[in-house]
Amino acid sequence: MEFTDSSPAKKKNQPIPPRRGQVKMRIIKGFLKSVTSMVSSASTAKEMRSKMREAGAGLSSSSTTPAPTPTSYDSD
Repeated sequence: MEFTDSSPAKKKNQPIPPRRGQVKMRIIKGFLKSVTSMVSSASTAKEMRSKMREAGAGLSSSSTTPAPTPTSYDSD
């Protein structure tokens, strides 16, 4: 019976852990990237709303309201 040690082969294929602080930096970079994309999309949406207002699309402030409904009901 011959015993072979396979642990050195496994250790060579395993990735080394990231250096100290790299995980935190990756998280912060991902967070900043998502925040900047949300801000840029919000500014784009704001520009689109202002363009729609200039073009006259959407609701106007001169719309009429329906007449009030009668409060007393008379079945006669």
